[in-house]
Amino acid sequence: RQGERAFQRFMRVRGCIGNLVYLGVLTIIFAFSSYFWFTYFVHGKSIETPKLIGRTISEAKALGSDVGLVVLVDNSKDRHADKVPVGSVVWQNRAPGDSIKRRTRLYVGQSLGPLVLSVPDLTGQSARTAVLRFGQRNLKLGDVSYVEDPAGKNVVGEDPPAGTVVQGQTPVSLLVAYPPLPREFVMPDLIDHQLDEARHALENHRINVSNVRFESYPGIADGRIIRQFPLPGFPVSQGESISLVVSKADAGVPDANAPPVPAAEAPATQTVPAGPKT
Repeated sequence: RQGERAFQRFMRVRGCIGNLVYLGVLTIIFAFSSYFWFTYFVHGKSIETPKLIGRTISEAKALGSDVGLVVLVDNSKDRHADKVPVGSVVWQNRAPGDSIKRRTRLYVGQSLGPLVLSVPDLTGQSARTAVLRFGQRNLKLGDVSYVEDPAGKNVVGEDPPAGTVVQGQTPVSLLVAYPPLPREFVMPDLIDHQLDEARHALENHRINVSNVRFESYPGIADGRIIRQFPLPGFPVSQGESISLVVSKADAGVPDANAPPVPAAEAPATQTVPAGPKT
């Protein structure tokens, strides 16, 4: 009995192993068959996309017909090109070398030839506007030079001149005006000078007296400068504003520098006007 049981166990194990081997062989056969038929039906009917760029339309159609492709012209893809003759293929919707099935439609665009560009007239426009217009016309900014001009901050010249026919990405140099820089002076000492005289001298040099404050200062005649800002010796530029403090005598207090007035001619309530300092 034990021998019969061992034999039966052996036969069951042998049957399982045989079934596994059989399934493995079937799997290998199925995989090989699938790969073979996939290669035959799919890749066997595919070709590499030919390079049509640079060929005339008639040449491109003939080449496509030879390999089983239908070449069609898409005029929406026509574009300018410097190196491709007018009427030749400049664009195709499939990259050369890509796998493509036979009888597929291959769309191409034609070359319109080199783009004819002319330098725009930028006189009187800002440099920023000039850069924007260069981008719109496929040009680029070249060298920028500056020249002083009171009108300032606009283009006054360009090279190549306006209207010159150029190729794309040609650099255009600009001559831009800018207002002259304000002159600088050393702040003079205005203490004890008359306000009107100092104001006139400063404004002749385009220095503005923007703030004038009056203060009483005993012993100093009216209209004399007693403080200033900036202080003497500091730098000051044209167009800059300065501040002054000017003396003003109090009413009823005689000025020590004023000439004496005879008592018979001076009313009891009269205030003696401050005279100029000698």
